[in-house]
Amino acid sequence: MISQLELRQQVEVDTPKGRGRLFISKDYGTEIESIFVVILYNGEFWEFRNDQIRATTNMTMRRDKDDN
Repeated sequence: MISQLELRQQVEVDTPKGRGRLFISKDYGTEIESIFVVILYNGEFWEFRNDQIRATTNMTMRRDKDDN
C-alpha cells in the first residue's frame, strides 16, 4: 500500500543537491525505501531516499552536528 504525507511543519535538510525543506514523504511499502520530496532553496523540487538526506543543525531541537 502506498501512503503519502504532506508535512505541516517542514524540516530543513541537507541533500546532495543543496539545502532545502522536506515537503512530502512517500512510503511505498516494506520492501522499498521511503522517498522524500524536497523543495530546494533555489526553487527546484527533487526526490531523495532517506539515506541521501540529513536534518540540519537545530540547537532548539537539540540536534547538533556531532550527533550520530
